[in-house]
Amino acid sequence: MKGYRIVVPNVREVNWEEFEINEAEIVDDEILVKNKFTMISPGTELSIYTGIDPEVYIPTSWCHYPFYPGYIGVGEVIKKGPKVKRVEVGDLIYYFSRHTSISKIKGESPYNFYLKIPPEIDYKIVPLTRFATIALTSLRVSSVVSGDTVVVIGLGLVGNFAAQLFKIAGAKVIGVDLSNRRLELARQAGIEFLINPSKSDMKEEVLKLTDGKEVDAVIDAVGDSRIVVESASLVKKMGEIILLGTPRAKYETDITPLLRIVHLNWVTLKGALEWCFPLYETVGSKFSYEKNSLYIFELIKDKKLSINGLITHIIKPENFKEAYEGLLNKKDEYLGVLIDWT
Repeated sequence: MKGYRIVVPNVREVNWEEFEINEAEIVDDEILVKNKFTMISPGTELSIYTGIDPEVYIPTSWCHYPFYPGYIGVGEVIKKGPKVKRVEVGDLIYYFSRHTSISKIKGESPYNFYLKIPPEIDYKIVPLTRFATIALTSLRVSSVVSGDTVVVIGLGLVGNFAAQLFKIAGAKVIGVDLSNRRLELARQAGIEFLINPSKSDMKEEVLKLTDGKEVDAVIDAVGDSRIVVESASLVKKMGEIILLGTPRAKYETDITPLLRIVHLNWVTLKGALEWCFPLYETVGSKFSYEKNSLYIFELIKDKKLSINGLITHIIKPENFKEAYEGLLNKKDEYLGVLIDWT
């Protein structure tokens, strides 16, 4: 079977590549999937496309050039081996997929994640689940309880969902972003308190909204080292700064002011990388990709999690580079981009 996939051979280059999968060679525990949609990760993929991630130049790294991008997809099972028990031919699955028209994955491996899509959910919106589960990581690792105040900085897909999930958990949420469009989408999703730091001082606005008090937690949903340093003054004693985005770009500064705040105020710096969860239920871990994804499915089905306006573009694979450039340079227009492989 002939397939097509996206490849990033070098900085800001995108190619379209043809390849073959031999259907006759699908072994006992493998699944052949025909993709319907994949979705771009604006954070991870763009950091590789632009060469900001330093690992792209390390030949042994997971993201070295040439890089085959991809994050999540939905597709139809068109063939499976007899040892695969969790899905049947014809089922639609949600799984970790590269940007490709067809995929072959191990069906019973603990290292390959996939879930059957509930029939109640439109499969076009299912890829958003990945960004919601990433966002959920910040809530899972936090000490935030109902009634606490949380600042979420960066209201892209992950930040928008993080703000919503903390609100669902009972926190007062303050969203921060430079894009008026993203602020408006957060408002439509029920986030009442919003700040554009290009128009007003972030700390002053936060103090106005908290009666002169600092907040219980700041969530960096951008992955910007400057935000971590600048947001430290927003956190109250024994509060938390949670790194939901991955810092990648080099940043030189005097970190002593940050460390003094951490030390003197017992502020905790926490990482919230989703890959620290096991894929499936595991003894010793309360959460997993599977559990988190099923929770997001429920929130979507019950309309407790707003997804309106988060998918801004549905493109054909041949327009892939245009989508990357749009996500980089037109942040008021581009947010969630689906690639249509049908």
